[in-house]
Amino acid sequence: MSIDDIKGLSLACNWTFGINPVQPEEARLLGLLERVRRTGSIASAAREAGISYRNAWGMLARWEANFGHPLLIPARGLGTRLTPFAIRLLELDTQIREGIAPQLAAAAEQMAQGLAEAATPARAIPRMHASHDLALALLPARMAKQEQPIDLQFHGSLESLASFSEGRCEIAGFHCPEGAAGVTLWQQYRPYLRPRQHVLIQLAKRTQGIMVAPGNPKKLRKVGDLAKPNVRFLNRQAGAGTRLLLDWMLRENGIAARAIAGYDDVELTHSAVAAMIASGHADAGLGVEAAASQFGLGFVPLLREDYFLVTRRELLRQPALESLLTLLKGNGFRRAVRALPGYDPSGSGTEVPPSSRG
Repeated sequence: MSIDDIKGLSLACNWTFGINPVQPEEARLLGLLERVRRTGSIASAAREAGISYRNAWGMLARWEANFGHPLLIPARGLGTRLTPFAIRLLELDTQIREGIAPQLAAAAEQMAQGLAEAATPARAIPRMHASHDLALALLPARMAKQEQPIDLQFHGSLESLASFSEGRCEIAGFHCPEGAAGVTLWQQYRPYLRPRQHVLIQLAKRTQGIMVAPGNPKKLRKVGDLAKPNVRFLNRQAGAGTRLLLDWMLRENGIAARAIAGYDDVELTHSAVAAMIASGHADAGLGVEAAASQFGLGFVPLLREDYFLVTRRELLRQPALESLLTLLKGNGFRRAVRALPGYDPSGSGTEVPPSSRG
């Protein structure tokens, strides 16, 4: 069974009141409110929703009790209107659902992938622990189509390399910037890499920078601007390659971490940071250009970096690794990566020296 055999799988969120809620009915409530807003009539709204007039009133009464606030304004001769509270409820629900839609889609794909793997006859499935990357996220579904599934889990760069070194995964993914920053960060990666036993494979080059709200209202141009008093920053977890890069840039510019509001607030992926900025919960975060574009954000480029995969040399003869390398070098995968803003897949799938950063 392949991932294509899992038809129509999707995930949805709902909200309820209480620690042991009954079957969620907020979707029916919101649909009813939207129809009342359009028709000005509870009776018409109930008919369109396929429920009785009595049940419609019962549902509205229950939710008004939950919220502690009326949802409707009856006006003699003028029909029924929504209260400002109900209108804002509809607006917020739409806004929040649109904001988390990418995460739900990614989770559905992960679930479909897991189910496809569970239905596959038992065999060795390579485990890949890797720093979050949008190009890398393309691999599981494409590998599954080749009947060569991989188990991809996102961790920080250092954590992924440690997992690889301890034998908890067969492939690790990490990234390292070009230039002086890369020379410094490579010293933290070097203990996990053994040139004679391991092979280093290029995934892609990508652009790292500052993700900002559309239009860059805080006028952020460089790392030093993150210390401005009116800027709310969102960081990555300790051990993430992007966090290591930020710390290097702060040291180079003589900026104390405590000077940045939000330095200790973290998310685990580029996309999660971008989503929080898009929703107004933060003003800026370090990340890749593709994640900023994914959420319609502004982007201030800072540097280029390489994303690498590392595995043991003897594993290259296994069918799964052979398929992976063929996929990375293929035109289809490279076209998909090239479509990601800030990505260059021209060297994808090629072996590079483990000492490529000195």
